Amino acid sequence: MRCILESNRRYFNHRVTLLAGGVGGAKMARALRSVLNPGLLTVVVNVGDNTQRYGVHIAADPDTMLYTLSDTVGPNGWGRADDTFAVMDELIKLGVDTSMSLGDKDMALCALRASRLATGEPLSSITSDLADRFGLVDLTLLPATDDPLETFVQTEKGEWLDFQTYFVDRHHSDGVAALAYHGSPTASPAPGVIEAIEAADLLVIAPSNPPLSIWPILAVGGIEAAVRVHPQSVAVSPLFGGKPLKGPADAVMNGVGLPSGTEGVLEAYSGLIQTLFIDHGDAGDASLGTAHNVQVVAANTRLDHDGGPAFATTLLNEMKP
Repeated sequence: MRCILESNRRYFNHRVTLLAGGVGGAKMARALRSVLNPGLLTVVVNVGDNTQRYGVHIAADPDTMLYTLSDTVGPNGWGRADDTFAVMDELIKLGVDTSMSLGDKDMALCALRASRLATGEPLSSITSDLADRFGLVDLTLLPATDDPLETFVQTEKGEWLDFQTYFVDRHHSDGVAALAYHGSPTASPAPGVIEAIEAADLLVIAPSNPPLSIWPILAVGGIEAAVRVHPQSVAVSPLFGGKPLKGPADAVMNGVGLPSGTEGVLEAYSGLIQTLFIDHGDAGDASLGTAHNVQVVAANTRLDHDGGPAFATTLLNEMKP
């Protein structure tokens, strides 16, 4: 049945570059991959969430992308499916704080990455090799930068936290007042990033958290400028009735001064996009795009296994790159 369904699916011959982070970004990549011919999708992934724990290098968003696209992702949308936690169990016995829990398969990948980075190999080279090993030979997966870049969150109490402390250790329970992307003033795009943006028939910003997942990509030197001049760029809102399906996107957007709902997404990407897709439940917000000179299109933007290909097809048909 799977082969019959796929044989009836329309495949597009457009070069698409996706800026993405988090679970929503990985699902958008999966949806686009399902309707594009091989070799036409490039995914530029946020690395502001990368961190060091337990002596290994964790790249949360690139790994979520790897696992989602290879159908090995865990049931919550991150980590590996059917993983075990023997290493975490031993660390707990040794008195280590394991608030950020890594499965054994996940830990092995992060340990490999750390050892290769220690030899001077760039993150982009490692990511490319891992993508091949996970069978992702029909697309290009790029970290936004090979240079150190780390998202920091200032809480309403004035405390600065690295992203994983805010998001995982403290369960994103702190009110957010400001964000900083440490390393961004000197970070350069990874090889191929600017070229992929410039060569794309269509540039897509995934339904990721704008300040936490997309702005760190744009903070890397030259990326925002390349996006700003792209003639065919579109974003997908991560909000449904003003709320994300999971995560703190609405709270973070409000905390950094963006309006609520669709208006906030439009402001987050002011001057960067020509079109914004919102969920059909928010169709009443379509007129908000006028003030921003942005076309707002309502569609079913839920990216589950059945809805993802349908939405990707709608997006590509609407944009006609």
